[in-house]
Amino acid sequence: MKKTILLISLFCWAGLLSAQTPAATVGRVSASSTRMSPQTLQKRFLLKPGDEFTPEAYEKAQDDLHNLRVFKKLDFNAAPQNGRVNIDITAEDGYYLFPIAFAAGGGKSAAAVSLAAGNLFKQGESTFFFAGGSEDGFSASAGASVGDDFFSVNFTKLNFDQRFYQDYWSNTFGVFSTTDDEDEYNSRLLGQIHTKKEQISLTYMRRLSRTLNAFVRPEYVRYTYSQNRLDGGNHNQVTAGLRLSDDIRQEANMGALSGYGLTDKKKSLQNLPRARHGYVADVFYTSGGDWTGSDYDISKLGLDAAWVLELKNRHMLVVEARAQDAFKASFSDEIVSTDLLSGMGRYDRQIRGSRGAGAAASFIYYLLRNDTGLLSIAPFYEIAYVYAGGGYRPHSGTGGTLSYKLWRFPFPVGINYTRNLQDGSDQVGFVIGGSF
Repeated sequence: MKKTILLISLFCWAGLLSAQTPAATVGRVSASSTRMSPQTLQKRFLLKPGDEFTPEAYEKAQDDLHNLRVFKKLDFNAAPQNGRVNIDITAEDGYYLFPIAFAAGGGKSAAAVSLAAGNLFKQGESTFFFAGGSEDGFSASAGASVGDDFFSVNFTKLNFDQRFYQDYWSNTFGVFSTTDDEDEYNSRLLGQIHTKKEQISLTYMRRLSRTLNAFVRPEYVRYTYSQNRLDGGNHNQVTAGLRLSDDIRQEANMGALSGYGLTDKKKSLQNLPRARHGYVADVFYTSGGDWTGSDYDISKLGLDAAWVLELKNRHMLVVEARAQDAFKASFSDEIVSTDLLSGMGRYDRQIRGSRGAGAAASFIYYLLRNDTGLLSIAPFYEIAYVYAGGGYRPHSGTGGTLSYKLWRFPFPVGINYTRNLQDGSDQVGFVIGGSF
């Protein structure tokens, strides 16, 4: 009986203590900066007066401002006062405008130029322009991210030979597909057809919450095949989808060349107090028909997902999965295996079919982390199955990427090795950029 009375007393005291110590709330949020208005900074900051204050929410709110990548200095101060927490933000922001040129070689050569700008209009916005070409065609794109909105436009014009091989393989194509498979696989060549492709796409994305985005992409697409074969004509379509993501590390942008956007570099070099994970998932639906001006009915559903485990020492395990189903699609709109792979491998051939799924795993190990940059090695394995010719056909590869990223240069550069596990082919090439 005495034990029962004691337990009841303890529960009562716990209830009284919890009632007497309510969760802290956010009081005043003040901000100062060099170019931005205080209102712009406060709007982009996750926590607002009256919100519940937790260390986790405070950390995520700071990350949101770091990820704007326009600051040379960004300091936060949280001061408790009478059950409220007053937050002061001090920022030193600037603007940047940088051109840069790219070149690639191999079986084919390609070149490109880009122009990136940020915070020109004091809204923390970023804008870009990119144009490049090779003997297979030309591509150009431009876009801007302003507040919760993102806009982009892309134009591509290709003029290439599409080749078909045994076991449902066909060559990959694109402006920056610099490999040439014609000689290597000539003994298995079934035939080829000259192809022209024109594509104009517009993308609008809106951030609905900190973790959820919605997007829509109308596209004008036209294929022309030699000798009027296959499905030449208009393939106009519209894609709409949702993206859910959280705690995916944001890379620096071109402002890093002048020191902007590196306010969390010191934090990124420190070990984490504990391992953490992040995720991203996209679901999208593509449709086309008479209502889009298409000569063919198009109906496709897709899902992409990735999970990232970041260890205390910053090494990362990345697991990805993708699936697509073309319920209605003529030849040109079918699913290809390279769209179901992670993008870590390099291939000069792919498999085309009506539906498929893929998975991949990689481990990013940092050989070096210091104030100058990051040296990493990332082994990977990826596999996709595409339904073609009455059965599922595999496309898998393994290899790794050795890359180095200067903090003051936003793109990792290095070399990639990929072995296609189906045909035994090897690809070794220069790489720039990365997903994580």
